[in-house]
Amino acid sequence: MKPMEPTPPAAVATCLLCGAGAAPALYLPRFDGSACQSCIRRVGHLLVTAPLKLTDIWPLLSEEEDELEPEPSVQKSDGTTVELRQLTAEMKRDLSVEDRVKLAELYGDIGLMREQLEECGRVLAAAPAVELAQRALDILFSPELCSPRGLEDLRGQLFPA
Repeated sequence: MKPMEPTPPAAVATCLLCGAGAAPALYLPRFDGSACQSCIRRVGHLLVTAPLKLTDIWPLLSEEEDELEPEPSVQKSDGTTVELRQLTAEMKRDLSVEDRVKLAELYGDIGLMREQLEECGRVLAAAPAVELAQRALDILFSPELCSPRGLEDLRGQLFPA
């Protein structure tokens, strides 16, 4: 007997975050439910602008960089020396949303989970095509990265009382 394959999310569902109709519905694997594109964009925006507000949802965001550790410097092709972080930001600026999804997946493969979460936020904030958003959501809302209480905490951040 062939094993059952997971049922894909419905084209229209109720958003687990705001309660509105979600069409198309974007699947949140950790919670076996869906969200609307508007809420997902808001999640992406929060991940980009205020990641420390989301540490209860994605605990790996709380990992601080060592302030005493100097940032490596690199020499650019024009001969100027800049911090590696600055050069990386310049290189990422021209990436397409699809390339950013691939970068997020690569970060996970090499164990840079905080960077993976942040890159997923950038993908979602860019309001990508459904397929690209879903790939980012599969990472963000995986059981390995997202807290089991993440849904309630995320609602609280998106819709403060």
